[in-house]
Amino acid sequence: MKKPVITLFIVLSLSISGVFAQTNLLPIAEVKLSGRTPITLGQLKTRVSALEKEIGRKMTVPERQQTLDGLINERLIVQAAEKDGIKIMDSEVNNYFTEYVSNQLGQQVSEADFAKLIKEKTNMSLDEYMKAQNGMTLAEFKSFLRTQLTAQRYVMQKKQKELQSIPSPSDDQIRSYYEVNKQSFVQPDTVQLFLVVAPKGDKASTAEKTIKDIQKKLTANPKATADIRTKSQEKNSAYQAGEMFVSKTALAAEQLGIPMEELLKIFNMKVGEVSPITETGVNYQCFVVLEKKDAKILGLSDVVQPGGNVSLYEYIKQMVIMQRQNEALNDALVSVTNDLRKPDNFVIFKTGSDLEKTLSW
Repeated sequence: MKKPVITLFIVLSLSISGVFAQTNLLPIAEVKLSGRTPITLGQLKTRVSALEKEIGRKMTVPERQQTLDGLINERLIVQAAEKDGIKIMDSEVNNYFTEYVSNQLGQQVSEADFAKLIKEKTNMSLDEYMKAQNGMTLAEFKSFLRTQLTAQRYVMQKKQKELQSIPSPSDDQIRSYYEVNKQSFVQPDTVQLFLVVAPKGDKASTAEKTIKDIQKKLTANPKATADIRTKSQEKNSAYQAGEMFVSKTALAAEQLGIPMEELLKIFNMKVGEVSPITETGVNYQCFVVLEKKDAKILGLSDVVQPGGNVSLYEYIKQMVIMQRQNEALNDALVSVTNDLRKPDNFVIFKTGSDLEKTLSW
């Protein structure tokens, strides 16, 4: 008699999951500026899930209502942009995504490199990782990025005159900003490394021999970096080499994919000292310490990034301009949205207590 019970349980389970799936597919709102674009409960839940991961708590019903309003505003702008012939290419979305993940890592990577790194570090696919981190699959996240790019381009087109008339900060304003925020402009302890990387490819033994030969050469003469760098730039070179700066911070350790204890070991090395060879899933590496710099509060004439050429003065100037541009862009976005958010252009299918009940999942 147990088999029918188990079968019935499976049928009931499938039926219940089917109801949930159907509920998520039900439109909760519709944007109809040009054509008809439904916003489903499932789409709202996906966005709420992403925001809840970002803020680290469950959103209230009023906050979910605001999120729904935000989705409506996005769809209105996207439809208005499409009506005006604005289209974002897949290549633009992909480039925006790689810039996003590169900024997160602190180094330039391709989508394939990022996926390989995620697999190596977490044993998760890129899709699984994005879902765990952002509450959205890779496709959903890229769709979100496309919407943001579309909205930005549409607003900049509509409010071009206002956005181009943003004044630069004066010298007094820059210096005043520095004095008020001086304690924020701290350069931590920093070490400059000459890093050599030999990719394994399909010849791991060859890569290992290459890195051992280079390590031996650096150990014999730490100043051999110029010759090693030059040969790394030759066609079909078996390795890459170049300088990099590393800060004594938890973020730097995270970006390098090493524990803080290992990062501290690097800072305990002497100038001219060569590291042991380390192996990752895709390459062999070693480095030599070129220079070490103590932490300090930066002055306006100091460069922001070691090895860079942008002074703190210029950095503050550009930062203030960017803040003003973002404020102007947000004001323009509100203005454009208010122009589009008319009763004829959208509808929310539930109101009052019915809407609150729907948003209380």
